[in-house]
Amino acid sequence: MKIGRSCIQALQPYVPGRSIADVRAQYQPPRIVKLGSNENPLGANPKVTAAIQGALEQIHLYPDGASRALRRALAQHFGLPMEWFMAGNGSDEVLLMIAAAFLNPGEEVLVSENTFSEYEFSGRIFDGEIVKVPQLHNRYDLAGFRERLDGKTRLVFLCNPNNPTGSYFTHGELESLLTESSPQTLVVVDEAYGEFATASDFPDCLKLMRTYPNLIVSRTFSKLYALAALRLGYAIAHPDLLLEMGRVKSPFNVGTLAQVAGVAALEDKEFVRRSLEVNNEGRAYLESELHRLQLEFIATQANFICFRTERPAVDFCEDLARRGIIIRPLKSFGLDNWSRVTIGTREQNEAFLKEAEKLLAG
Repeated sequence: MKIGRSCIQALQPYVPGRSIADVRAQYQPPRIVKLGSNENPLGANPKVTAAIQGALEQIHLYPDGASRALRRALAQHFGLPMEWFMAGNGSDEVLLMIAAAFLNPGEEVLVSENTFSEYEFSGRIFDGEIVKVPQLHNRYDLAGFRERLDGKTRLVFLCNPNNPTGSYFTHGELESLLTESSPQTLVVVDEAYGEFATASDFPDCLKLMRTYPNLIVSRTFSKLYALAALRLGYAIAHPDLLLEMGRVKSPFNVGTLAQVAGVAALEDKEFVRRSLEVNNEGRAYLESELHRLQLEFIATQANFICFRTERPAVDFCEDLARRGIIIRPLKSFGLDNWSRVTIGTREQNEAFLKEAEKLLAG
């Protein structure tokens, strides 16, 4: 008996990466290196955990429903008024709030193929018509997005750098899309991995917002700031757009501990500096080694690398899991022979390469 809404019947449950507990229970390897979910390899920030401990006595009280201290910290960090920020229970909730606030049934939602599934999820939940644009050479095809724009297009979801490929589109490409977008078409750029980007032509979305008020940026504390377990994300947008999103925001959507952690994370510049340094060094090392192993890979601007094997990635990743190495097969993204490995510490990267090389050698 089908009792669910018709618009959600095409949705498949989200497929998460393997957990340490899962692999340990199944294979009992002597050690486990988790490089499957793009988490910060430095672990929890001690200054953040101290701030959380200091706030534990407040857990009997409701959190600040407006996340004011966090939004003030974000405003100071970005040099914008706090009215330009809205906190969410992870960036997943931010994406849902955007669709809930602006999408009418039957309006078009443009998404890319081979990208994060939550864009399609958010559109379908609110009965949007999903239009998928193929990627071109493992990159977002923003020219293709421009060609699909029409009077029915309400939301455009973009991921930059893209999860799972790590590729990016440029400032000029994004501005060209915005130039041709109707003011009634909202362009949402998910920059979950944007802080890792080093390309000189990576988009400056805050600059573009001054000219294009229909631009919304979604960001997260899960990756660079190592707060994945606390589920903390935020939107940056014109206050008029955030006013509408506020109508659909649940009253206490971000917990006190997450808010306190976010403020502490923004204050610790040294942890951020070290995280970026480890990522940049690891990116260069892994790309060099994948080239040595003659594995096709996509140059990345994120904290992970997408690479291709001749055998199905599900089998390759499962064999690695037996050896205690967790990476992510990309079948659920529509990339059957591709895997995604998080850039870890030098020791973690070496452990992954050692076991991968053994498998490749047969």
